[in-house]
Amino acid sequence: MAAFELLPSNTIESDNGYRKGDFLDYINANELLLAMEELDGVIEDNPSPSKEFWVRLISASKLMGNKHLVKYESILNAT
Repeated sequence: MAAFELLPSNTIESDNGYRKGDFLDYINANELLLAMEELDGVIEDNPSPSKEFWVRLISASKLMGNKHLVKYESILNAT
């Protein structure tokens, strides 16, 4: 949720990237990995969010056994 709250209000949604409704559905169903993956899809149709956004996803990744950790660290280092 901390990363989600950092998304700008004008974030573009798409079926191939990020959809707010899908993210919230995953959160409500306690599907945390799917929720995290939904958030990382934001870069498909938007500029990369803030560095803090990726720091939050890195923290979530570590809590979930380092799922996508290398990907998120790579994106953070590129921003």
